[in-house]
Amino acid sequence: MHKVLQRLRSSDSGMSLLEVLVAMMIFAVVSLGVLQTLATVLTTTRDNRARIVAANLASQEIDLARDASDIFTLFDDTYTKTLNGDTFTVTRSTKWVATGNTGTECGAGNGALRYKRVNVEVTWPNMRTGTDPVRFDTLLAPDKRINDPELGTILVSVRGGSGDGISGVTVSASPASPSMGAQPLTETVSATDIQGCTFILKVVPGHYNVTISRSGFITDKLQATSPTELAQVAAGGAASLSFNYDQAATFVTRYVADPAPSTVQIPKNMATTFVSSYGSFVSPGTNANMSRNVSLFPWRSGYTGIAGDYSPVPEDPTSTEKYCASRDAAEWPNANVGGVLYSSVAPTFVAADPGGTVNLTVPMGLVSAAGLSDSTIRATSVAPLPGSDDPGCTKDVELSFDKIKNSTAHIALPYGTWKIEKRNFLGGWNTVSLSGILDPILGTGSASTGVVTVDPRVAP
Repeated sequence: MHKVLQRLRSSDSGMSLLEVLVAMMIFAVVSLGVLQTLATVLTTTRDNRARIVAANLASQEIDLARDASDIFTLFDDTYTKTLNGDTFTVTRSTKWVATGNTGTECGAGNGALRYKRVNVEVTWPNMRTGTDPVRFDTLLAPDKRINDPELGTILVSVRGGSGDGISGVTVSASPASPSMGAQPLTETVSATDIQGCTFILKVVPGHYNVTISRSGFITDKLQATSPTELAQVAAGGAASLSFNYDQAATFVTRYVADPAPSTVQIPKNMATTFVSSYGSFVSPGTNANMSRNVSLFPWRSGYTGIAGDYSPVPEDPTSTEKYCASRDAAEWPNANVGGVLYSSVAPTFVAADPGGTVNLTVPMGLVSAAGLSDSTIRATSVAPLPGSDDPGCTKDVELSFDKIKNSTAHIALPYGTWKIEKRNFLGGWNTVSLSGILDPILGTGSASTGVVTVDPRVAP
């Protein structure tokens, strides 16, 4: 090596190109390492500075929570704040803790409220990969005693169709029958807060009817405007109730389909079933109007309308529960008639915003019958005709109509098998001869018995 160095010193030729390239490569590698180190130092410094600011923000938020005059009004919150060029997101989460150290949501849980847990989390853009946000926690106890080992609590939650809490809902509670020891409340219950919650404290153990109300609102259960639920309160415990309650949506329900014959009539006592992904609601019929407004709970997934009182076949084959599957077009199997495949039209779901209005068409089958002018007729649900594929209806259903005004009547009926009769001058009933059947009806009809199958399946 010494000889090589001496040769290099004594050489007048200088460094070769290869030696220059090697030297530049070594310099580049060393420079990259230095730059990487500097970048890491700068990133760490910036992150540490941001983390200090975030810690101060979290500490400040915890102090504000501790200074709250009433922890029942301390809720979840999120806001942003820009400091030193960074935008920080501060998120506050609150949750009641009940006996047994379990978290309690309003409308859930069965332990007495002990204190409220407050968690504050602060995040910011360009956080170092693998690092956690700044988090602070605290526990807050009410400034006055809210529990009594001999009394209980009722937790009430009210949520809308989108799942958000509904505020401003009036809540009341009164002894049920039997009361099981329940006593009238001595204080007025607070309306629901911004999270849709309210708490009825120091309740004498027993059974209570809890009712909620707000003008223009409706529940998903039986579409009631002032729903009531039973709360069973035990000493030292909590009863939790949850309501789905929102501003009612108006569904302008139109029957048959467009266009419909001008002389068509629908039954005046026909129920309408509104089906959603959360269940079904049967609205009773009170008149023969071709259109009426129905107030429903505004589920986001919407509703489809079915003419008649629809109920599916019980899953248990040994069940004696009555059903009426014929009314739903989706219950009918596909059919091959003369080489043409007939299938049911898929149901259409229509949704409305809370307080909104939307049109909903309820399809029905049409039957034409002659010689009915000034007649009173009825349609009675009967067993399916052989080969009709009617899924059946075991309920006793009799539909009545306003007096027929035209000699040729167009009668709209729910899907299924019906016997059509008209009243005679002695007060009895005679079968009606069917002069024709209008689409969408595929099932066979019998003029001698006056029985017709109203079939929803149509050709493509």
